[in-house]
Amino acid sequence: TVGGGMKRDSVVLWVFGFLIFGVWIGLQFRTDVKQDRSKLDQFFRYLEYEYVDTLDIDGLMDDAMDHILSSLDPHSAFIPAEDSEYIAQRMQGNFSGIGVEFRIHEDTLVFVSIMKNSPAASYGLLAGDRIITIDGDTVVGPQLTNDEVTSRIKGEEGTYVTFGIMRDGLHLTAAVQRGIIPLESVVSTQMLGSLGYVRMERFAETTHDELLVALDRLDSLNMRGLILDLRGNPGGYLHEAVAIADEFLSEDKSIVITKYGDGKTHTSKASGGQRYEDLPLHIIIDGSSASASEVVTGALQDHDRATVYGTTSFGKGLVQEDKILSDGSKVRLTVAYYYTPSGRSIQKPYEGADLPGQMEGTVFTSDSGKVLLASGGIEPDIYLSADSSNSYYWSMSFGTMDAFAFDQIDAQRSDYELWTFERFVTDFELSDMQLYSFLEYGSYGLTLEDLSSTDMDEIRFLLKAAYAKNIWGFDAYRNVLRTDDVVLKEVVRAASTTLK
Repeated sequence: TVGGGMKRDSVVLWVFGFLIFGVWIGLQFRTDVKQDRSKLDQFFRYLEYEYVDTLDIDGLMDDAMDHILSSLDPHSAFIPAEDSEYIAQRMQGNFSGIGVEFRIHEDTLVFVSIMKNSPAASYGLLAGDRIITIDGDTVVGPQLTNDEVTSRIKGEEGTYVTFGIMRDGLHLTAAVQRGIIPLESVVSTQMLGSLGYVRMERFAETTHDELLVALDRLDSLNMRGLILDLRGNPGGYLHEAVAIADEFLSEDKSIVITKYGDGKTHTSKASGGQRYEDLPLHIIIDGSSASASEVVTGALQDHDRATVYGTTSFGKGLVQEDKILSDGSKVRLTVAYYYTPSGRSIQKPYEGADLPGQMEGTVFTSDSGKVLLASGGIEPDIYLSADSSNSYYWSMSFGTMDAFAFDQIDAQRSDYELWTFERFVTDFELSDMQLYSFLEYGSYGLTLEDLSSTDMDEIRFLLKAAYAKNIWGFDAYRNVLRTDDVVLKEVVRAASTTLK
């Protein structure tokens, strides 16, 4: 009908009008964006189309973003897409693989240790296995790298990786199904007299759960106090730090204050009702304890819940958020500052920061009135530093010690595998002949006669740790080193005197 046709035409006109208006709005927005970006766009177009040589424009853009971010503050950063997955795996607490530690020895891939209960262990792979092929491709030669091996062994859960193996002169084939491999952040749990001891390596997605398991185990062994070792812990997820501090604080106690650039603040508080709110607590920190480590330590120190030992912590009190770009790379951007419950800034001063002026002349105190220093980082209550007077032998290449230990173990692997780790720690000692062989191996220009008894004891100790690594893996290496940890020994002595 005529009326129906006029109505239909009217609707079409209205729709067309809205479309024109929407396009106009979009063009205005795009024009504004283009104007804002015009210089940068022009710059890269000139490089791409007019520079005399061919350039990697994407790489240059990455470099430019990295330079800009690194100039803002110490912790804003650009993370390339290829690094994002590795970082994410470490922080999520697991990855998909087979559970082996390996080394490339004389252009050959060798499995050094096999993780207990891993897919590799279930299949029957052994430490000392030489890997000739992976999925049919030869992996022997000077071009072989750790990154290549890692990328070939890892893969989706449930998929298979096939190895060609040389073992005791026999050629073997093994198709191993990949599974989930835990990346533990609580790397040591033990009783030291009446004190429980926990060493935490980072604050990953599983750290709070791992700590509760460790505390339950120590509690079953009649733990009367806890030493929490955060040395070398670079931090991680804030929510994990808050959950861990909450285990030791009563209800409504502040844990950390986050202050954003727009002036807004957020205070995380303890929920209360936890089992360990009254457990005597001792924390060890050092110059590499950062971020989430400082949040936990600062909160427990401010509320007089822990005695802090060691050296001043790193001083990372800047909060970063990851902004994901279209290619999977990330802009890790500083968006806020961390403060302890008493108001201390965790961040150490840096050029361009407002913090030094804000903190200057301010006196901070704990709940009991103890004066707290606030110069960036967390200052310990009791200063303890490892003796560095014998640091010369620590400067000997660890790679040389590690390679020497591997050769020694590999030549007599069946004999060394008869040792238990516990007996190794107490009974194993390197002979003078082994020490002489190491000095020759490393071409240090030293003989046994050049060394004092103290020198020889230190080298023996470091080599013993390297031997442990090549029998049981990296955790064993750290556990051997800890048997001569002078700071830990002093903390145990001091903490033991406070037990009722």
